[in-house]
Amino acid sequence: MPLFLIRPLDASNIRLAALFLNPVLSLFGIKYRIESAQVLDKIGPCVIVANHQSSIDFIGMMQLWPKHVRYCTILAKKELFWALPFGFTAWLAGLEYVDRKNRKQATETMGPLTKKVQNESLRLWVFPEGTRNMNETFLPFKTGAFRLAIEAQVPIVPVVFSSYKSIYNADTATNSFYWRRGYVTIRCLEPIDTKGMTIENDLKTLIGNTEQVMINAYKEIRTTPNDKKDN
Repeated sequence: MPLFLIRPLDASNIRLAALFLNPVLSLFGIKYRIESAQVLDKIGPCVIVANHQSSIDFIGMMQLWPKHVRYCTILAKKELFWALPFGFTAWLAGLEYVDRKNRKQATETMGPLTKKVQNESLRLWVFPEGTRNMNETFLPFKTGAFRLAIEAQVPIVPVVFSSYKSIYNADTATNSFYWRRGYVTIRCLEPIDTKGMTIENDLKTLIGNTEQVMINAYKEIRTTPNDKKDN
């Protein structure tokens, strides 16, 4: 937190946090196979959309951040701000909160954010499902990330995390809890161009196409438990 006070609310702080946190996060015993990271290396401002399974996603995100994601902020629901001290620290680091229950305030947040993406070469990371989901199918994607991408005329870059079920579970309904060491696969998919698209004509198709390519990738990639890495 003291480091973030030097340049508060600057998204570059998230990259700094990743550099400091990754050695600590490695102690959790999860390693990552990152596929096609060059997609993120080559592209400029964009909206990155990823599936959201659990808080473990944060560990994988930090693996991507220093080298491949770099100057990027994260869009999160406003309720997380009150999860102290994490919420306040993340805000200082440059994370953007949106009040999804208040359309007016959400619009006031997304408008300036769109301009930052356009004018400051900022990237935006969004979980379009809107909440954590460890089912084999994705929840319906919310429209906000895709509206912003069309309005800013920047590409969508899908990023898919393999299922954690073989290494992690915290199901209170079945009283099933476990955490195992293993390798998670993160696959970066080809950008989906939005140039020339309009919200009126193309939003639904853009969401549908993005969701389908992500589901296809999710079915193909695997998490390997017990520290035995697939070839």
